[in-house]
Amino acid sequence: MSSPSSTRYLWAADPQAAWIPADKLVENRYHVMAPQLWLDTKSTERPEALWPLPDRARPYAHLSRYRLHLPQLYGFCSLGRAGKNSVDIPLLDNIPIDINGALLPALSEIWPTGTALQQIHWLWQLVNLWQPLIDTGVGYSLLDGKNIRVQDWRIRLCELLPDIANPAGRSNVIGLAGLWQTLVPQAQPAVIEAIEPLMTQMQVGKIAVADLALAINECLLTQAAALPLTITVAGGTDSGTDRHNEDSYYPSASELGQPLSQHLGIVCDGVAGHEGGEVASQMAVRSLRLQMQVLLQDIGQETEILTPTQSIEHLQAVLRVVNNLIANQNDEQGRDSRRRMATTLVMAMQLPQKIPHSQGVGNSHEVYVAHVGDSRAYWITRNSCQLLTVDDDVAQREIQRGKSMPWQAAGRIDAGSLTQALGMKDGAELQPMVQRLMVIEDGVLLLCSDGLSDRRLVERSWPDYIPPILDGELSVAAAVADWIEQARIDNGHDNASLVLMHYNVTPPPIPAEIPDEPEIVNKPWWLQKIIQNFLLIEILAGTLVLLIIGGYLLRTQMFKQRPPHATGNPTVTIPNP
Repeated sequence: MSSPSSTRYLWAADPQAAWIPADKLVENRYHVMAPQLWLDTKSTERPEALWPLPDRARPYAHLSRYRLHLPQLYGFCSLGRAGKNSVDIPLLDNIPIDINGALLPALSEIWPTGTALQQIHWLWQLVNLWQPLIDTGVGYSLLDGKNIRVQDWRIRLCELLPDIANPAGRSNVIGLAGLWQTLVPQAQPAVIEAIEPLMTQMQVGKIAVADLALAINECLLTQAAALPLTITVAGGTDSGTDRHNEDSYYPSASELGQPLSQHLGIVCDGVAGHEGGEVASQMAVRSLRLQMQVLLQDIGQETEILTPTQSIEHLQAVLRVVNNLIANQNDEQGRDSRRRMATTLVMAMQLPQKIPHSQGVGNSHEVYVAHVGDSRAYWITRNSCQLLTVDDDVAQREIQRGKSMPWQAAGRIDAGSLTQALGMKDGAELQPMVQRLMVIEDGVLLLCSDGLSDRRLVERSWPDYIPPILDGELSVAAAVADWIEQARIDNGHDNASLVLMHYNVTPPPIPAEIPDEPEIVNKPWWLQKIIQNFLLIEILAGTLVLLIIGGYLLRTQMFKQRPPHATGNPTVTIPNP
């Protein structure tokens, strides 16, 4: 999790930092809490920045879109050494710590307690992080067990370790097999069955990472399909103080009865300052709704399972088609520059693929989240709120290019200016981000425009809405209405739209066994009458006997209490004068 601004924990990403003892104050600013874990005691002051970025810091910039799993570059600290040149230590934010500032458990620590579904999901994340990290020269980050941490379902890394630091000389699938081999003895049977056939090929480097991902994904889908899945959806919008609402969303209240509404959520925000933003957002929602309806029908008839790569590529192609619908209308109407219609987009599609498992056939539990622009998606559970998307704006562009620290980019006048939106340019140039979320725990997916996410409103207010939804104390529709009202109060300068998708995978409780009622035998009416009269006579006789016995005992007790010879007038005792 990212540390709050008032309490910012950092990771000192240099082996030499591990030798600095706890409680030492570095550079009169950073308090050493544990090896390489520092507390910034002056978090309101800007840290040191280095330009150009040192080679070992560049991967943090290039991989900044993977912040769900990776730390982010915060600044540098120059550490002096006696008689030698100083060392510039990269300081990292967004590090794997808990609410108390302690490191999250390593994968090897939490592994034995994981279910088969959790274990295979952790491995799947490692496989999917492999290629981006290898391409950036930091694949060794996934081979050091101490560097891999776990937060519930999510894999997180302490730092990015360069491949040149690998003692084996090269980071490859053979090294990955070595790490996995340490996990096998405490793996669940289903996980062992899935990965043991792969281990031999991995150990000799005879399997491609893509094939490894397919095998892991097959086991992951099978384990997830054994869980139930119920989905409750609601959405809403508000124009705020602006009379004109450029937002569009799906499903509206009138569309909730449609089968598609149980699987699809969309929020589009017409780009401010561009004419026709409202038209663009409506066009996008309408077109996506139709295309997703066709996809849903195709999945219902499909006999083969779509791979994540196929699903992602299909959704990206759909978004480019939608983009070109808007772009072509711009061209036909002669719109150019800021006169072009455009809209942001965030969309979630639950693909109900039919997956065979040991008890029958179940839902694949896959949710694909796509976005373009600065509308956002959050995955929120009882204990955490995780931003899934990364804004397509100038600030992020400068960070990713390695030209600016996050805190510097955020301070730019044009920081929030969009670098892409649907309709701005030709679809061939569009780079929509599509990612898969596996629903393996109860949670709520929030899709929203920036009218709700501005000023960190989601991060500040989610505990008021999500736990009550998960506890059944607040309906999804009521949460939407209340959250929109809060957005009107806090961020009323802009349109605010949101869609909440509540996913429940907890099996319903098993009802307690009710003991069988004694069999009732119908008797003839005359027999029932005789029995009733007999019982009545028995009750009256019993009552009479009790009254006689009671009277006799009372009389006996009274005679026992009377003084001797008290048959005449009672004796009166007069006190002495």
